[in-house]
Amino acid sequence: MAHKSIVKVKSPGRICLFGEHQDYLGLPVIAAAINRYIEFEAELNQSNVFRFEMPDIKATREIQLVDPLDILQSRDYLASVIRVLRKEGLEFNTGCRIKFSGNIPLKSGASSSSAMVVGLIKTFIRLYSFTKVLSDSEVANLAFQAEVIEHGEMGGMMDHYSISIGDIIHLDTVTYENQVLGNQMEGLILGNSLLPKEILEVHGRIKPTIMQAIDILTKVDEDFRISEVGVDKIADYYDHLPIDLIPIFYATVTNHSFTQLALETLKQDHIDYQKIGSIMNQHHERLRDYLQITVPKINLMINIALEEGALGAKINGSGGGGTIAILAPGCEDRVCRALETIGAEAYPVTVDPGVRYI
Repeated sequence: MAHKSIVKVKSPGRICLFGEHQDYLGLPVIAAAINRYIEFEAELNQSNVFRFEMPDIKATREIQLVDPLDILQSRDYLASVIRVLRKEGLEFNTGCRIKFSGNIPLKSGASSSSAMVVGLIKTFIRLYSFTKVLSDSEVANLAFQAEVIEHGEMGGMMDHYSISIGDIIHLDTVTYENQVLGNQMEGLILGNSLLPKEILEVHGRIKPTIMQAIDILTKVDEDFRISEVGVDKIADYYDHLPIDLIPIFYATVTNHSFTQLALETLKQDHIDYQKIGSIMNQHHERLRDYLQITVPKINLMINIALEEGALGAKINGSGGGGTIAILAPGCEDRVCRALETIGAEAYPVTVDPGVRYI
């Protein structure tokens, strides 16, 4: 039976602290949900359509209740969420109106699309009184199916798990076991270059290249696992790789080691901010110099943030533009003002508990 009251949901964005371009390789990541949101307000009606109202982009969309949605348009996440939930057994027995808007920067690497997908799934579950109890991890998995699998895209599950579970998490992207590492981190800033990220171009360049390197090394040794390559053993593999694949292989292995080091640091009773900042900086250097996913404005923003006292900074998301994650405890205002002078935006952020009903 349909639920008649208004449903409200708040779905956060996320910062990737460690593990860019790692999750789709089965390597772990450390990420945090942040207090920038997509917010939903929904109610059932007696119509035969799903009506979506999106004031941020001045758009509305209607999908017929009986539409089988056999063919999806590229990145039509509204339709793919409905399709995934139908497969899960949710019955849509009447129409509804869903309005959503928020303050997560769009096309920026802060996971606005994943926040929308996760939040929409939570909205539909409550709105239509789905009797199946879904864990946070199951919601994340459904969101991953709707955003990535249904559209044949290249991303991983980091965003969906970060948003669904909340806090700072370490995510094993093979087993999808997750560990909450804490619920706060001082001095976090989201810096927005105002340049749209180029997710398809960057993923289309990076993922096939590292997969080619892994394929070559697997043919040399069928037991090869990139997760088991230690930093001290990287050079042992160079003779088997074309010279153009060596930089991306090096960056992948060392970035994995940074995530492992950060995990051990964050598991301590008190955060060593100097050490975390240093690891962030080393991680970004690999992303900038070896994966080459940054642009000049991103590099300038990071240099300015560090000059103004930040302990660490790195590009946030797949790259090509978008946002940066900054760790600047005690000098947040100074860093934000400096970034604004070069035509960027910057927002101090806090760690968020994850998607929820309000």
